[in-house]
Amino acid sequence: MDEIVVDGTDVIGSVRVNRPERGNSVTPAVVTELGDAVQRLCDTDGVKAVVLTGTGSVFCAGADVREMFDVYHGDGADGLMDYLADVWMPAVQRTVRLIWGAPKPIVAAFNGAATAGGLDFGLACDVRVAASTARFAESYVNLGMVPVAGGAYLLPLVAGLPAATALLASGAFVNADRALGLGIVNEVCEPDELDACALRWASDMAHGPVETFARVKGIARGASTPAFETALRDSLAANIELIARPEVRERIVAVMERFSLASARRG
Repeated sequence: MDEIVVDGTDVIGSVRVNRPERGNSVTPAVVTELGDAVQRLCDTDGVKAVVLTGTGSVFCAGADVREMFDVYHGDGADGLMDYLADVWMPAVQRTVRLIWGAPKPIVAAFNGAATAGGLDFGLACDVRVAASTARFAESYVNLGMVPVAGGAYLLPLVAGLPAATALLASGAFVNADRALGLGIVNEVCEPDELDACALRWASDMAHGPVETFARVKGIARGASTPAFETALRDSLAANIELIARPEVRERIVAVMERFSLASARRG
């Protein structure tokens, strides 16, 4: 089964995270493939816009805890921290940069919950639509980390600083209607209408020439892009420092231990 499903046969292309049994969580390999898919469609003649979505009831749950546990189990806590700093976080940041800088319209279609990096991928898109069942959380704080995929910059950009700061600090979920009120999403629809809703937004944004949109987006995001790059660098540096702190390390290890216990009960 393809973990990233790409359709570039129509004017509106699509990229779908296809790991429903893992809550559409991503490993470094999967997140790299996600970024490559977006870039590939942006390089495809005939595709004028791209919809980013997920399979099943979750948009993207961020990092795949099972894969992180495998690293922890094999290499211990020190190995996991090195893995996060050297492999996981750079891979996530590469993909969010590709989404942010894509020269064609990118529409996030939130088919369900979007947490941590999953939310940040959507925030980097140009437009966001959500099923009424979708929920959103910047849940990095539960691990004692800051959003590595740019959420500490992107969320205030769309929701305003006070509301975004509260969500970043608490890790609290907001439902689709609240997300609409905050400006996190542009439209909320019934789940069975999500594909059509996303297609409508993508088609509207693909109205003009491809190069015209690329220029408009470049101008509109021109002042923000250097600030976004600074935020990504600062987030990576902050997390590298944080995961070396005992209280943060303990939170991450505790998640690994809970996963181990849950796996033992299931097995």
